[in-house]
Amino acid sequence: MRDTKLIFVEGLPGSGKTTTASWLASRLQAERLRVNLVLEHQPEHPLNVGGPRHPSGSTTGAAFFQRYTPASFFQESLQRWQVFARAASQVEAISVLDSYPFQNTVRVLLQLNATPDCIRKYAGQVETLVMPLQPVLLYFTHRNLIQAFYHLSTISAQRGKPWTDYMVELVTHCPYATARHLEGFSGAWAVIRDYKQLTDALVRQSRCPRLVLEGCAGGWERCYQQIEAFLGLA
Repeated sequence: MRDTKLIFVEGLPGSGKTTTASWLASRLQAERLRVNLVLEHQPEHPLNVGGPRHPSGSTTGAAFFQRYTPASFFQESLQRWQVFARAASQVEAISVLDSYPFQNTVRVLLQLNATPDCIRKYAGQVETLVMPLQPVLLYFTHRNLIQAFYHLSTISAQRGKPWTDYMVELVTHCPYATARHLEGFSGAWAVIRDYKQLTDALVRQSRCPRLVLEGCAGGWERCYQQIEAFLGLA
């Protein structure tokens, strides 16, 4: 087993992060390893800035975006990361984080209309805080933006209008989209496109060992085998 106390599971909305994080926790437990599984929507999430106001799950963020600025988000989030990293270092368990370090931090900073320099600085400081845990990153992505758009459209069709309406509201009801007059599904895609380009760049710059996974929707068994090999579980 790879020497790590922190596994990030990341990717675009609908990419299979939560399902994979849950599978991975069970797979690690089968190896008699202690696991701290932290799912995106769980109550009292230790890293979600704003607590119940945090824009994720069924909360789309209207109250959150009225309260927070990039600077106040930056400060609270780093404090939460510091507390989390300290606690994780003191227990003999592997933390598996669903939708971190990007979707519920970098995505929210983008929605708050933070500058690229602010976001890069934030991501670098988060990595510094967690580096003693020897983190690794599992990153679900698509080969290009056309495939990413096709995947999002497919997920939207599969999950139906309620999910699509929720996703559009979650993504576009924010300062970033308002400043650019981005509305509806096309507006949501524009925000997600910009977010993907940003996170792809952050992944390339990251110091964390990482496994980049493409096309998993067409073959989950293959992707899970890749994860097992990467983590030394195969």
